[in-house]
Amino acid sequence: MKVLSIPSSGKIGQVVAYKSRFGNCQRRYCLPTNPRSPSQQYMRRGFGSFAPAWSRVLTQAQREAWNVAGPKVQSKTRLSSGPLTGQQLFQGLNSARFRIAAKMLLTPPVPVIFEPSVVGRLTLTNGEGGVRLLLNVTGPVTEDIMVFGQAPCSAGRSKRRNVAYLGLLPAPQDGTSDITDIYIARYGEPRPGEKVFIVTRQQKDGWEGDDYETNEIVPEKPAGQQAVATAALTLLVHMHKGCTRDAQGTNALPVPGVVRTSTLPSAGDSSSLSSSGGEDQGEEAIKPGSRPCPP
Repeated sequence: MKVLSIPSSGKIGQVVAYKSRFGNCQRRYCLPTNPRSPSQQYMRRGFGSFAPAWSRVLTQAQREAWNVAGPKVQSKTRLSSGPLTGQQLFQGLNSARFRIAAKMLLTPPVPVIFEPSVVGRLTLTNGEGGVRLLLNVTGPVTEDIMVFGQAPCSAGRSKRRNVAYLGLLPAPQDGTSDITDIYIARYGEPRPGEKVFIVTRQQKDGWEGDDYETNEIVPEKPAGQQAVATAALTLLVHMHKGCTRDAQGTNALPVPGVVRTSTLPSAGDSSSLSSSGGEDQGEEAIKPGSRPCPP
């Protein structure tokens, strides 16, 4: 809820303070879920390895180089920005590289100034092969481009939520990069009418550029393909026109030499069931002078 208070961020007792578009807000602290997904475990394993690497892998000269480079970099703005320490810069850059399975940096790299991203809008197609997700690429790719995505959502949503890392941008062909496989591997194939959010981010030597967001709604299949699919999935229902025993398959097979008739027996006629288990093939024994019963 919105509160009248000084700007604050983070957990304070059982309350979490944060800043939204409505101003300073607070909410009750809830223990966050911990699904321990493979992606979470992977990043936690990498992040946990950088602290001992700072002490055991780096030399004193390398640590001093990081300590000189750290204060020249400002942290990302939350309430206010501030300089980083050498170890913070070391862990931040190497965490970004660990996500794309790159080697650990032992010395601080030169800061990178990124050119405008060459990744354009997202295009979705829906044909015989299913839904395809294509990103337009307007020029040569000179650095790693990370692709993030959100699970398919309602077409009415205009603002994305949290996105997950899908993989590096596949090599473009004829001005488009096909990200279908990496998206479906994470979220499955989106259905017609759902909206897909994609975020791309440039990275080089652990430095990351700005996020570029694009979204598109999954189109319906062409009318001709819809008709074929509908015909293939249509189930023909047949009505059985017979007695219950015929429908259940319990009616006995006809016996050669026995003539069946649809005439109902009169009140004076009598019949009895055969007491044998197989000589009459389960049919009623016909007494002399009586008519056979209908099936």
